[in-house]
Amino acid sequence: MENLFDYYENKDIRPTYAAFKSLDQLNKYDNQRKDFFYKLNLPFTFFKDKNVIEFGPDTGENALVFARWGSRLCLVEPNLNAHNYINEYFKNFKLSDSIEKLIPQSLSDFKTLEKYDIVVAEGFIYTIQPITSWIKKSKECLKEDGLFIFSFYDYYGGYIELLQKAIYNMVNRSNQININGIELAQSIFTNKWEGVGHTRSINSWFMDVIENPFVRLKYFIDPITLMNEMFIYDMRLYSSWPISKYPYSVNWIKKNMTSEIDLLQSIKFTSNKRLSHFLGYDSSIKTTEVISNNLKKIIEITDNLIDNDSSPELDNIIYLLKEIIEFCKLDGSNYAHNEEFDILNMILSIFDLLKHNKITDLIQFCQNDKTFLNSWGAPNNNAIYQNTIIN
Repeated sequence: MENLFDYYENKDIRPTYAAFKSLDQLNKYDNQRKDFFYKLNLPFTFFKDKNVIEFGPDTGENALVFARWGSRLCLVEPNLNAHNYINEYFKNFKLSDSIEKLIPQSLSDFKTLEKYDIVVAEGFIYTIQPITSWIKKSKECLKEDGLFIFSFYDYYGGYIELLQKAIYNMVNRSNQININGIELAQSIFTNKWEGVGHTRSINSWFMDVIENPFVRLKYFIDPITLMNEMFIYDMRLYSSWPISKYPYSVNWIKKNMTSEIDLLQSIKFTSNKRLSHFLGYDSSIKTTEVISNNLKKIIEITDNLIDNDSSPELDNIIYLLKEIIEFCKLDGSNYAHNEEFDILNMILSIFDLLKHNKITDLIQFCQNDKTFLNSWGAPNNNAIYQNTIIN
């Protein structure tokens, strides 16, 4: 499978389709997007009268909101079936005039000499490799000082997604349960799925995460790697969620903040927050080099366990988790909270059950353990970079 678009098309998945029928539904989503950009320190009023190009708008929910905010849109969507949803949406909500172009191409195939104020690529761009290919494309499309808004799977924050895939596949391979596919996923994850506010079914989540071949470590991006690559192409981090820009500078507002200093501060800050991203919890414990190395090994092993069972790997991951817990106790005894240890011990319990092949007990654990039910990590990293002159 070459790209995420092919996967969605073959599975007939519309991953973002919300079936808006009423103005109330659209207003509710509009407010959610306002909150989204508030977290990214970009007021929604910024979009007024801006030329926006959105790659991969799918059925057009986000594009609808950009149009309501006064943007002029170029939508680049390779799936022709999605065009029908887009056109119907914009017609029903009387926003058709906001679309200047609707182009049936992929980001990789798209070429233009036009420059845009804003480039948007949410939900898929991390699957295109190498990442420099889409960095270059975004820069080609942007005006000077224009903004590139996108999302990607975070190398550390996406861990819980990998863990869930490993659980599903290892239970499936155990041959101890006489069901598979969506029925098996429901038997493991229904309580977890129903515990969160969602707009789609567990069937959709199963295809979009558990079965999706692109929810794998090879497609996950370390924000620090991204910062360094963006810097090479004169793209400067404007904001992100989770926060990657160093937020604690205290100096004279007129003192020049060079891009190099900005980059180095952000890299140091982000490296110290890797444990938080891994846990999906804002931990006060600094990610030391030992913890960082252990986390990386745990992530790599878990990704391998999606494909193949390995008793030595299970022993190793249990050892690494216990070592992290001990380091957290030593380094964070005065300010650590129970949540850090609850999540780490929850992961440890899962691998211990897998090691001893206690599949029925594992399913019961996944159905009832409160920490597992409430843990989702921080898989989606949303970022805004500015096409600016490095100084």
